[in-house]
Amino acid sequence: MLPDDLPVDRQKLLTWETDCWQCGEQTPVVWPRGDHLDTPLGDVLANYETPVERVYSNTLGKKVWGNVCQNCDSYQGNHFIQQEALEIDPPLVDCPHCGDEHEWSPDQGMGGAFGQGWVSCPEYGEIPVG
Repeated sequence: MLPDDLPVDRQKLLTWETDCWQCGEQTPVVWPRGDHLDTPLGDVLANYETPVERVYSNTLGKKVWGNVCQNCDSYQGNHFIQQEALEIDPPLVDCPHCGDEHEWSPDQGMGGAFGQGWVSCPEYGEIPVG
């Protein structure tokens, strides 16, 4: 899905197909691991053959770099794509109880957008973090 001449370390990017919220068709998306698309990286990706374009976010009330559906051109919403990226490639965080690293899972809804989530510790169970 990513062009061969893309000047970005491919290991720092996640790519997958998601269901477009507007038309329901599968569309490719790209998201930086542990980062956000609305950064200078978005500008780089938009200059190559990727689904990234400058779009207007109604939520933020401004233009941002975001993924657009390759079938109907609808903006896919950075919050929703970021949530999917966290589910596909969850970060490791230190458990506040045992100190070991465990996969972090975002809270459902807006909590995940603000770094709220939990870890599943084999010793202490589900622990809220963030």
